[in-house]
Amino acid sequence: MFYHPAARSAVALTLSLLLPMAAQAESSFVDHRGKTITFQSPPERVVTIVRSAPIIYRAIDEKADHIAGMNKDSLDRYFTKGIYTEMLPEMSAINTSAAQEGFVPNVEAILATKPDAVIQWTHDEKLIEPLERVGLTVVGWQCCTEQDRLDYLTLTGYMTGRNDRAQAILKSQSDALKVLREKVAALDAASLPIVLHIDQIGDQIRVIANGSQDLSLSGVSNPAADDSGEWWRTIDMEQLLVWDPDIIVIPAYAVQLNPENFFNDPLLKNLKAVKARKVYKQPVFARTPDAPEIFLTSVWLAAVAHGSEYAPAFRSTIHDVYKLIYGAELSGEQIKSVLETDSNTPAEKYVELFN
Repeated sequence: MFYHPAARSAVALTLSLLLPMAAQAESSFVDHRGKTITFQSPPERVVTIVRSAPIIYRAIDEKADHIAGMNKDSLDRYFTKGIYTEMLPEMSAINTSAAQEGFVPNVEAILATKPDAVIQWTHDEKLIEPLERVGLTVVGWQCCTEQDRLDYLTLTGYMTGRNDRAQAILKSQSDALKVLREKVAALDAASLPIVLHIDQIGDQIRVIANGSQDLSLSGVSNPAADDSGEWWRTIDMEQLLVWDPDIIVIPAYAVQLNPENFFNDPLLKNLKAVKARKVYKQPVFARTPDAPEIFLTSVWLAAVAHGSEYAPAFRSTIHDVYKLIYGAELSGEQIKSVLETDSNTPAEKYVELFN
């Protein structure tokens, strides 16, 4: 799913030109379709069809009052249990009738919420046309590059009139990743650890080939990456043994899979990562790659691959990031849960690393 580079330039140009307008009531910006969106004042009622949009909108707006409706998948994935439910209990009360299936808009139900704006994906015009046909204002989000995800925060900043919040969160990301880049730059590029992200084992082994996370930030390599642009690749055991990763990472969304599944599987016992017990479950902050805290994943992986000096005082960092983004004061137990400490206890030195 891509859009013309000119649209990217338009977004970047418009956002930079409009930066001084953050404190003004009227906001005009270009969405990911290259379409100019103007609000005389921040919309009072917003419907989100993009699954992760309620998380982002709540983070920037600092409240859920203006989210009039969302995709039921948003509720099922993020607001029924876990850290978002604990931090943001109000999200589970939001109307969830915005989409019929996947991202297909439930136009009648959306109209009933009387929204001032709808956030929807741009990859298929059929997802947007029915909404605009009945006069609704649609803000289009493109998926799924790293820049797209930074844009989500900026676009939401203009929608809410809280560009100050959006820029503060973006700065926290860029500052953390700048420090990480400087540390990783000293590594020998010819001997970086081989890392595979595996979300399915058994008869079919599925790996993330071309995800949106920039693994070079963590100083690791991914042998599954290719020019296909496909997010996943399904491989056989022979291919897995050929790649023989130094580290295996289980994506946070693979909720039924844990390091123990790898350690107890006799077919995987000869893998280098399994023998060294270097199989790790991603922390909860990687549950959705669109979340404002996703940048912590790069820091976490660098520490797993290269040592605690790549993520000093990481528990404090997690606390401060969630405080900035969500206004939440996470407890020690909640941070332990975010880090998937229980699942990762059997993995090599995990508890010591993130004590």
